[in-house]
Amino acid sequence: MIHLGTQYYRPPFPNDRYWEEDIQHMAESGLNTIQLWVVWAWVEAKPSTYRFDDYDRLVAIAERNGLEVVLSTIAAIHPYWIHREVPGSEMVDNFGHKVISSNRGECHYGLTPGGCIDHPGVWDRMRDFLTSVVTRYRDAPNLMGWDAWNELRWNVQADGLVCYCPYTLNRFRHWLDAKYGGLDGLNAAWQRRYQAWDEVRPGKAPDRPYTEMMAFEDFITWRSVQHAYDRYDHMKALDPDHPITVHGGQPTVLHGSDRYPIATALHRGNDWDFAENIDGVGCSSFPLWGGSEMDRAEFVNRIDFVASARSGKRLWLSELQGGRSNIGFDVAQSVDPESQQRWVWTGLSAGADSILFWCWRDEVFGRESTGFGLAGKDGLADARLAAMRRTGDVLAKYGDLLENYEPDDAEVGVFFSPQSYYLYWAQEGAAQKPLAGIKGYTRALVRQTVPYRIVEENHLDQLEGLKLLILPRTVVMDDEVAEVLAAFVRGGGKLFCESEVGSFGSNGLYRYPEDRFFAELTGVEEVGRRMLEVDRVRFDWEGRRYELPAHQWQTPMVWRGGATETQHLLTSAEVGAGEILFCGTYLGDAYFARGANEGFETFVMDLVKSAGVALPVRVVAPQAHSTTFTHVRVGRSGDHTLIFVFASSPEERVELAFPAGRLDNNVVDLLSDHEISVIGGDEGEARAVLGPTDWGISILKG
Repeated sequence: MIHLGTQYYRPPFPNDRYWEEDIQHMAESGLNTIQLWVVWAWVEAKPSTYRFDDYDRLVAIAERNGLEVVLSTIAAIHPYWIHREVPGSEMVDNFGHKVISSNRGECHYGLTPGGCIDHPGVWDRMRDFLTSVVTRYRDAPNLMGWDAWNELRWNVQADGLVCYCPYTLNRFRHWLDAKYGGLDGLNAAWQRRYQAWDEVRPGKAPDRPYTEMMAFEDFITWRSVQHAYDRYDHMKALDPDHPITVHGGQPTVLHGSDRYPIATALHRGNDWDFAENIDGVGCSSFPLWGGSEMDRAEFVNRIDFVASARSGKRLWLSELQGGRSNIGFDVAQSVDPESQQRWVWTGLSAGADSILFWCWRDEVFGRESTGFGLAGKDGLADARLAAMRRTGDVLAKYGDLLENYEPDDAEVGVFFSPQSYYLYWAQEGAAQKPLAGIKGYTRALVRQTVPYRIVEENHLDQLEGLKLLILPRTVVMDDEVAEVLAAFVRGGGKLFCESEVGSFGSNGLYRYPEDRFFAELTGVEEVGRRMLEVDRVRFDWEGRRYELPAHQWQTPMVWRGGATETQHLLTSAEVGAGEILFCGTYLGDAYFARGANEGFETFVMDLVKSAGVALPVRVVAPQAHSTTFTHVRVGRSGDHTLIFVFASSPEERVELAFPAGRLDNNVVDLLSDHEISVIGGDEGEARAVLGPTDWGISILKG
């Protein structure tokens, strides 16, 4: 079953006088699921006394109206008694100051950040709360599942880097001990002479210094994952029958935007690690958040980033924007039904099986007051709910078909290196540059309808089936990772590397150009950093000249033993049956910063073609322009091909071409139930023309 629902209760709002009417209205609007926040501070206001009367009523009302329930265990909002009952449990910041917890900015009752999760007394109390919730509702007939960790928040309102308390420092040192096999192993890896573990300290701030700061960032990521595992393992032991997921405020890849002094890069964990043990992953998305609106390509990438990590597990859009995102005393853009349905169907096209809106009613507390209501008072609620009823009808009619759908496997990968994020953050207090590099290449791929997946450096089994792997700003790489990538190339794959690939190890130490793995493998060396005199570079490749935007510097390359005056900004080396292509500058983030660039997109498409990538569909018309493009995703459900088409506007007509054998007969649009003719084209292609459509969306079954 595809779950389409909405978050409703962040206690004590909405007021109970609205409950019956609201939940009935949800069911009439095509929704089949309701999500409730079960807040630790609210439920256990008095130690060891649990009050569930409000949740009991809400679950019962939902059942009467045919709605399933997702319960979010909000254990990151601690009771006011936490430090009284668990003395010494306060977090400590990087300057040794005890963190003073306070009321949560957007939640009515409870402390944030509360006690440190490394303090055993805090975990004991939190575990008791989780036990009380799961045992009370695990047998509810309309329980759909659990969201064990909402947006993965553990350090909100800490006001600085945390945690540096004795419990966390002890755990950090034990983590290093296990990772390096003792102090001698650590000294060898870091080239230090530590004599005792109490001499080993985490990094304090960016540039203080790379090695310890990167290690502490890595540890904080690992620690968040372990805490998610702890919650999951405990809840799963109590309720093995319902799915338990976690979701982030954004996909892991986007946490390169986390800035000093509030948080380290990837401080909320790693989606790829979550998916190893947990039943599903997801993220929140507010595409029309006032002042930072996403365009269509950025939203597609956001969903692709988290979908790449799921590894066969469930994919949830756990907080999708319901109504306008009013913050404070601003008035944000209203959410129109066409945009909202694009978000819904984009998620479904990526393989999501649950889409939950934030939220049903406009909020009434704090800075979020008057915002986010799917049924809120922004002037478009009736139109949104009418559109939602239509989508709900389609899901009811074609639910099995959509539930069994999986997108086609990608043959293009974009490399994501947490260690490179850690290094950039250790220098600049944010990892915006490698993040922008990933955004650049993935944006170009989406605009050109090329399926891709993110390949995370610790999950290289995801290389299977790829023909091309792009490495944006991958300045950190240990030999173990490089060996796997070299094997990928020897087997026939193509790598495209940007400047200074592997110039640092995960120990934060710089390698001279001649000492880098790929230089020793191929004989191609960089001559060193040179000023980028203009913001564009020119080079020739495979008989074609390119002039592309570039950033930061250039690092021309020479061949070992060749003439040093013969330098190349782009060169390639054959390795086994494959090829490594070296680019001596940064193209991806330059393209992302400056907007659509046809030359860069042409270059990316030439890379794709040179790797022999087979595309499942080609957009014949209209061609992508600077601000518009047609996005298409293709997949299978049983014996059927499903094609999700997102035009630039409802009025637009789109012509698609499919490779020979993919479509043999006419197709049906699930949204309109209209049959669309499929005709023969060049070289055995099948072609279809569609549009105009109500929302600019077509869901084709072939």
